[in-house]
Amino acid sequence: MHRSKIIITLGIIVALMPLLGFPHAWESVLQVLLGLSISGLSIWSIIDKRLSLKARARSRQLEKKKEQVLEAVSEVEVPPSLNEGL
Repeated sequence: MHRSKIIITLGIIVALMPLLGFPHAWESVLQVLLGLSISGLSIWSIIDKRLSLKARARSRQLEKKKEQVLEAVSEVEVPPSLNEGL
């Protein structure tokens, strides 16, 4: 299941906790655990998104450098003396 769906599901469970009939102590512990899980998943999603954006930017930079190198190589003239052996 995708992280956003998990976060929504956990949020719904937290909202329904008073209606589920758990003992007060259990309910308190479960709400804390579910709240920490929601926070952790949210932070993980943000970090993962930033890392993927950085990776995409890095790959675009590498592609640009590769194109520049290929363009520079294609502009280099080969002396006629080197072409004789081919």
